[in-house]
Amino acid sequence: MTDNHPHKRKDVVENLKKSSKVEKDTSVKNEDIILELETKSVMISDQAIKAITKFSIDAMPKEAIGLLSGKEFRPKELLINKGLYVTEGEEYSVSFSDKDFQVFDQLTNSEFCVGWWHSHPGFGLFLSQTDITTHIFSFQLVQPLSVALVVDPMDVGKDGIAKYRVFQVIGDSRKNLFRYNEVASYLVVASD
Repeated sequence: MTDNHPHKRKDVVENLKKSSKVEKDTSVKNEDIILELETKSVMISDQAIKAITKFSIDAMPKEAIGLLSGKEFRPKELLINKGLYVTEGEEYSVSFSDKDFQVFDQLTNSEFCVGWWHSHPGFGLFLSQTDITTHIFSFQLVQPLSVALVVDPMDVGKDGIAKYRVFQVIGDSRKNLFRYNEVASYLVVASD
């Protein structure tokens, strides 16, 4: 997207840095947060999901985490061109740290951070409560189209692609209720 796109790299970096601290932040509760499903569908290049699969397999049995680079190719429809690796965590958890933000240098001018990905090796494709919080405060409030992609590197098909699902968070802070919904996703074969 162009420079006038509402999603600024600096904003994401700052929110990512704060994401692990926001869960207990009472100042956030003073504002009403209402999230709706903003993204209609996501197209994912086979190169991006193959890269995410490889990063996730290499990190096993630990979880891996990274960013999704892409663009809005039609209103409320995203194209994910790259899965950028950030770091690996523990066996059942992973998070961003301050030193991980050089990954933003890999974004091009025509693309922006359209969300994040992480692996759940062998324990299902879902968003945990921590994942929901991370997605709300580090991604979806900054860029409403942002998605969270979860991949299982222990369930890889013959095509070299791990099972995955794409999510967005919906809900209302006044009701103290947030949940995730799956976003339709389609694999596209990138032309060389």
